[in-house]
Amino acid sequence: MGSLVERKKKEIRDRIIAVAGELFNQQGFENTTMDQIADKAVVARKTLYNYFPFKEAIADEYVRSIAKDTAQETLEILSNLPDTRSRLIAAINKRYDWLELNPEICSIALMYRMKIMLQEPNYKFEPSGTQSLIMDILRTSQEMGEINADISVERVFGFIDYMRTVTVLDWLKDNTRVNLREETVQLVDLVLYGAFIR
Repeated sequence: MGSLVERKKKEIRDRIIAVAGELFNQQGFENTTMDQIADKAVVARKTLYNYFPFKEAIADEYVRSIAKDTAQETLEILSNLPDTRSRLIAAINKRYDWLELNPEICSIALMYRMKIMLQEPNYKFEPSGTQSLIMDILRTSQEMGEINADISVERVFGFIDYMRTVTVLDWLKDNTRVNLREETVQLVDLVLYGAFIR
C-alpha cells in the first residue's frame, strides 16, 4: 500500500515539474504564476504548495530533471572517448548546451540553490545528473590509475563543481566575456595537470 502512495506522490510531483517547465518555456518564469501551474497540473493550490513552497523550488527541480536527462544522453557519448580529460570536458560541455539556451531558468535555479545553502548550511541537495556523471568519471579514472588515488574523489569533484559554479555565474553576468567551452578546458586542465607550465 505504501508504495502505491509513494508512486502517486511521485507522479503528482513529476507532473507539476513538467507542467511548470512547459509554462516557463512558453511565457517565462516571471509571467508564470503558481495558480497557473496548479491549474494546468490539475492539482489544488494547497497541494502544489505542499510539494513546492516557492516557484523557484519548482524551477530548480525542473533544471535538475533536465540535467538527469542530459547526463543519460552524455553517458552514450563518453564510452567512445579516450581519456579522463575528454570525458570531463564532454560531460560539462553537454550540460552547457542547455544552459546557453535557457539562461533565465538556470540563473533562477542557481540563485535558489545558493540561497538555500546560505540559509540552511547543512541542507544536502541530491546530486544533479551532471554532478553524478562527473563523480562517476572521476571514480572510474581513479580506479584505472589515470588520476592520483591519494586525493579523495569527493575533494576533486568539489573543486570542479565550485569552479563550474563560478564560471556559470560569470557567464550569466556577461556572456560576451566568458566562453564556457574555453573555461571548461582550462578548468579540466587545471584539475588534472595543475598550474605548472608543461
